[in-house]
Amino acid sequence: MSAAAGLALLTLIAQVESAGQTRVQILNDCPEGMKGFYTPTHNRIGLCRNNHSSDRELMYTLLHETTHRLQHCRKPELTAQLDMEHSVSSLETEARAIERWSKADPTTAFNWMIRDLQQHCSHNKSSGSVHGGNKTSTP
Repeated sequence: MSAAAGLALLTLIAQVESAGQTRVQILNDCPEGMKGFYTPTHNRIGLCRNNHSSDRELMYTLLHETTHRLQHCRKPELTAQLDMEHSVSSLETEARAIERWSKADPTTAFNWMIRDLQQHCSHNKSSGSVHGGNKTSTP
């Protein structure tokens, strides 16, 4: 993983945390196959470094999970649906579409996301930001 990609990832995480009033954690101990998660009850995005081969892939997962944060900011009543083990199809469809967009045009996709987070999440407050390497969490 290049230093530039790592720096770009950390920059995006800081922007997501600030604009989305949420916390992002980088974890190294996720179950096999889990790429990331968003838990609205804890207002946290988790990125599973151990299940990605590059920081670029982590950025795509960050955008996917950040979409779920944005969905929650738009409609806080979605909390129960977003916390369900099996995600709601329409919510996941939007997140996957934005993730695909980021692969084709990452700069535009992330700029759009940051702008929408600022617009829809500005009233929410995070309990602080955490960047972790070996933290253990339960999604």
